[in-house]
Amino acid sequence: MRHFHFRSDPFRYAVAVTEQQIPFIVIGASLLIAAVSLVVISKKSSALSARLAVLVTTFGWEGPRRIWWSGAIRGRWQGLDVEMRHMGRYKSTPERLLLTMNTASPARVIVKRRTGGFLSKPMTLFGPPLVEPMNIAGRERYWVRSNELVLAERLFAHAEVAPALEPNLIAAFDVVDLQAKQLRVMRAIDDRLVKKHFNRPMIKFGRDYELIETIAKEEWRLATVIVQALGLRGYERA
Repeated sequence: MRHFHFRSDPFRYAVAVTEQQIPFIVIGASLLIAAVSLVVISKKSSALSARLAVLVTTFGWEGPRRIWWSGAIRGRWQGLDVEMRHMGRYKSTPERLLLTMNTASPARVIVKRRTGGFLSKPMTLFGPPLVEPMNIAGRERYWVRSNELVLAERLFAHAEVAPALEPNLIAAFDVVDLQAKQLRVMRAIDDRLVKKHFNRPMIKFGRDYELIETIAKEEWRLATVIVQALGLRGYERA
């Protein structure tokens, strides 16, 4: 009599699983992976927030506290509400650091670096038009937009502004935006030009805390120079 030997199916489940159960298993595994990823990201965010909280105390911030849902650090400085927020890379958008100060301004002023690319020139269909303050040092390096040229020229009349702008406007994503109720300084972190400027390694696994802290210090120096140059106050009392 001939005997037949059947090979075990390598794809056979260790535990019997019905076709109806497979979608629930896949969804459960996906949720588990997502939960683990959130825990890892939260720990990294907490570590960075802790470092930034210590740093802003050296800036003179009062009562710095971490906002749990965004990881941002908020506090007060000379009566102004201030916030520093780290934002991770997303698709083609680089890792960024945003400093916000709630200040009242009589007009809007936006400053970006001229990178020389096709899309370097700002589109002015919306927002203030391009202006050319005659007193800005190295004005060929920047795009300046404002709905009040006098305010822009008043800002650049201060000798401390140009040296503070230079290390803050490097990449295409970098921008200084003085709005009616806010001053925002947005900086790219993991950009090639930024890393080259601060002599940081182009490839680094994990976050470059030293670079982030260096950028935070430069942002803060520029923001305080602008506030003091224009005599800005908190918009609540303006």
